[in-house]
Amino acid sequence: MLSPRITQKDIALKTGVNRATVSLAFRSHPSIPAATRERILRIADELGYMPDPMLTALAQYRHHRRPAAFHGTLAWLVCLHPEYDWKRSPHYLDYYTGASQRAVRHGFKLEVVEFDPAGMNVGRMASILRARNIGGILLCPQPTAHAVMDFPWEHFAAVTFGYTLSRPAMHTVTAAHYRSVRQTIAELCHRGYTRIGVAINDNVDRRCDDTYRAGFLISRSLGSPDLFCEPFHQTLDIIETPAPFLAWIRKAKPDAILTTEFRTFPLVRSAGFRVPADIGMACASLPTSESGMSGIVENSIHIGEIAVDQLVAMINRGERGIPEYPQRLHVEGKWHEGQSLRARPA
Repeated sequence: MLSPRITQKDIALKTGVNRATVSLAFRSHPSIPAATRERILRIADELGYMPDPMLTALAQYRHHRRPAAFHGTLAWLVCLHPEYDWKRSPHYLDYYTGASQRAVRHGFKLEVVEFDPAGMNVGRMASILRARNIGGILLCPQPTAHAVMDFPWEHFAAVTFGYTLSRPAMHTVTAAHYRSVRQTIAELCHRGYTRIGVAINDNVDRRCDDTYRAGFLISRSLGSPDLFCEPFHQTLDIIETPAPFLAWIRKAKPDAILTTEFRTFPLVRSAGFRVPADIGMACASLPTSESGMSGIVENSIHIGEIAVDQLVAMINRGERGIPEYPQRLHVEGKWHEGQSLRARPA
């Protein structure tokens, strides 16, 4: 005969606390002292407690059926910089949109909090957040690559986007840039392009942990030596300073261009090149499918949603501070068939 299942009620009776305390202890809730939590978990192990997956599924079902109660505010923390405006990036705007919408479903409100490192120390910023009972932070991508942020993280659960924050290493949600480049190059090869030119802004790639360049270099090393022409490098914005980019096209004579800047599509056309008759173009980082360009559409709204899911789960588990083992979640985009490439072979 099977032994009766050990329940949280049994653990509560054994430890001399109520069931709510046991439940909070299993979720690492900050209201439960560490010593109490460790004692509850130790006794649970001694009793042989195992969660009931069916009851857990039922609780999740009931939770999603009910309108989300308001639990508080999450911070969209923006580090200010004179030359940085996160709202100029369609990807970052979509991160925020997706995160804000998903926060409401979890019973939270996402609020933009601007932090000026030149005018306020991190301790003061942290005190303001704690005074407002904000325990969860979504870190907007930083103004510059390889940013370092000294902050009292022990008081907060935090998730960031991409790789602009170099230290500390936090849980990160980002687009699968490496995979996007590999997939785009494979698509160009499938359509018969034999002289592919890769045009990547060095500053943009640096902000993405050089993953665009990594995808290109691996594809080049594994493919035919003559498949790629000399790549284009530029640290300046290609749209604001287009002359070197257009000169490279005329000199290198690629039959297809892979870029991470969707605005190059109308730029190349306005320079007199017929796309796709003279030259094909594909973008490995499309914000939407509305530009007319072929390439990988990064679902940045979904990335924002996933970031909030992770942040809320951390809050519910009582996870605070710098993670011992940072997680990197890469979200793949989808191929979009625009009007900038020749048709696929039948």
